[in-house]
Amino acid sequence: MTEAEWLVCFDPRRMLKLLRGRASDRKIRLFACACCRRIWNSLRSAHRRAVEVSEKYADGMGGGDELDRAIKKATAIEEYYAHANMAARWTTDRKRLVNERAPFEVVKEIAFRAAKTTSSVTWKQARQSELGVQAQLLRCLIQNPFRPVIFSPSWRTSIAVALASQMYESREFGAMPILADALQDAGCDSAEVLDHCRGEGPHVRGCWVVDLALGKE
Repeated sequence: MTEAEWLVCFDPRRMLKLLRGRASDRKIRLFACACCRRIWNSLRSAHRRAVEVSEKYADGMGGGDELDRAIKKATAIEEYYAHANMAARWTTDRKRLVNERAPFEVVKEIAFRAAKTTSSVTWKQARQSELGVQAQLLRCLIQNPFRPVIFSPSWRTSIAVALASQMYESREFGAMPILADALQDAGCDSAEVLDHCRGEGPHVRGCWVVDLALGKE
């Protein structure tokens, strides 16, 4: 995949192939969680809990025992959506977090569920549309691998860090343009950083600019 293809790609599976060995476990885990949250209303409570625990684990706020309990509860349900089971099973898998097939299965199953309620005439189009959104989420989480940004510590002013922290915790990213202003005031001259903040999004927890502002990897 070339840089030009990365920027316009609408197939997250192709992008994940490129990211093997490059993206951190935390980033890939948060990507799976972001995909799950796209169909949040379709998930049962046990599966939602598994996703929430996985997000905590990604940030070092939960242990393996909590993950084990969450996955056991999620998979104990006799009847559950296949996509929800896959998402819960994968996002809580500590030992094989970034295995060969798991991320591909997550995006495929969730795209299937998101499109399932549409008519047969539009099903394929709806599924492809969901995959396209997932690709956008991946670009939000992981910066352009062909053009990495060197983020100066001097840009992490108290205002920038406070804005980034608030958005990260609340999952509300309406202040991204304000973060751009704060970073620019601090001397940030990176077009990639500023354009990402001022772009249309979507933005999710793990957004690469927010992560850089908070010193996360």
